[in-house]
Amino acid sequence: MIKNLLILLVFIHCTTFSFAQNFMEWSADQPLRVEDFEAPAPNSADMQSASGSFSVSYEFGGLSLITTRNLNSYVHCNFQKDASYFDQADEAATKRMLAYQQLIFNMYELEARNLRKRFFEERTRLLTKGPGEIYQEVAAEHARQLTKVESETFHGSNMEEIKRWNSWVLEEIKKLSDFCIDCKPSKKKKKD
Repeated sequence: MIKNLLILLVFIHCTTFSFAQNFMEWSADQPLRVEDFEAPAPNSADMQSASGSFSVSYEFGGLSLITTRNLNSYVHCNFQKDASYFDQADEAATKRMLAYQQLIFNMYELEARNLRKRFFEERTRLLTKGPGEIYQEVAAEHARQLTKVESETFHGSNMEEIKRWNSWVLEEIKKLSDFCIDCKPSKKKKKD
């Protein structure tokens, strides 16, 4: 019995460890590197390309939803390494494609922060209707912004537009500094 339990614990630990290595949480201190893109590029030698797999997710419910006011740590912005590829080219193109992928990752972090803010500010709605509606609204706004970014950067081919958009998104992220994954939001001020 103890032997089976130990084997199960080792298996769970190994599975969790390998899962964690495959995902990278957004961090201002850890930008994307070409080495982070682990999937093979499908168009090698035909055309330069890069594709990152980014996601925003939340994981809470039941008792944690009722007892925890700060849900920041329950909302994640991740990059999946083994589902992302990068076909390297000359130095300038590699730099541009990497900057574009970082911009997209930053856009997903902005989505995560907006979601954390909405969960915090719309507590009653969250408790009565659940997180799904709020998530869908934030995801729809994110999709509209992402479409605009893709269009104005010509899908990552205009470095000046990539820089302009990246400056904008980093400023927006800074405005939502209370809603980073490890932050504690300031309490709402009561109206007089």
